[in-house]
Amino acid sequence: MNETVRVDQRDRALLQWLQDEFPITERPWRSCGARLGMSEEEVVYRVRRLSSGGVIRSVHTILDKRKTGSGSSTLIAMRVPEGKIGDTASVINEYPAVTHNYQREHELNLWFTVNAGNEQELMGIIDEIKQRTGVRGLLDLRTVRVFKTDVRFRFSNGAHITRTQRGAAPFPIAMDETDRAILRITQNAIPLVDEPFRKISEQLGLEQREVLTRLDRQVRHGIIKRIGGSVNQRKLGIVANAVVAWKVEDGQVEETGEKLSSYDEVTHCYERRTVPGVWDYNMFTVMHGYDRESVEACAKRLSEATGISDYRVIFSTRQFKRTSIIHDLQNIPGQ
Repeated sequence: MNETVRVDQRDRALLQWLQDEFPITERPWRSCGARLGMSEEEVVYRVRRLSSGGVIRSVHTILDKRKTGSGSSTLIAMRVPEGKIGDTASVINEYPAVTHNYQREHELNLWFTVNAGNEQELMGIIDEIKQRTGVRGLLDLRTVRVFKTDVRFRFSNGAHITRTQRGAAPFPIAMDETDRAILRITQNAIPLVDEPFRKISEQLGLEQREVLTRLDRQVRHGIIKRIGGSVNQRKLGIVANAVVAWKVEDGQVEETGEKLSSYDEVTHCYERRTVPGVWDYNMFTVMHGYDRESVEACAKRLSEATGISDYRVIFSTRQFKRTSIIHDLQNIPGQ
């Protein structure tokens, strides 16, 4: 049960800051407190309370999948008999490669993402799921182009989501096993202690300064997109979630994708393959809101802004699984 957690304005300001950009410094919570008018002690107390209440899932490095060589992925939409949805979802959830799994209001009623090490592994998982579940009505909606993946929410009035502008630092860069060890720890969770990077350095037998320097280097070269908090928005009342599928003419895809991605309410925006004669919607956005009406109203605004009138708002009715992608890291260029 996802019960709403009561938070005050200081909590909301903290959550906004935590999503946007966690600083790579010896005492990041002190930096936060200075920005928000709180003491370091208050910030740490609030973060730990929000974590224990399930509002903050974790604070971690968010990596650029294109630069980590993290294999193949797809979105699968299945048509499952109503009485078998729970059992089918349970089978699908057994696979660590499945990161998200939702029941949605559509004849294709079960939607899940699969992230595998390579194409052969991906197809093997999909074929095995088909065999185990007996479900044949399955669409493989591969990504053609990513316009946006940025799961950040607006929690405080007047707050502006910070989108870090990267410099022109070249990629690839040589990564050694120490770099990979730091990323393995930090992509799971950064500890919620006064000096989180010192704790990581002690775990690896390194000086704290070396951990900070290596993380900063990985941010500058774009391997780390940012460091931030993963927030369970449902705990804060943002309970409406929908995939909005758009039918966009080929010549309008780039312009439409850029425009849709500019809205804060849109957390993901992809161009995906169609299935001729079955599914001809080629642009997908994921949107969140406090209620269905707000999501539908936003989709209408986006339709008017882009001139795309053929779209479908497909709400989720049940979340079976949501986890973060854990990147393998072995395919990042090494020394």
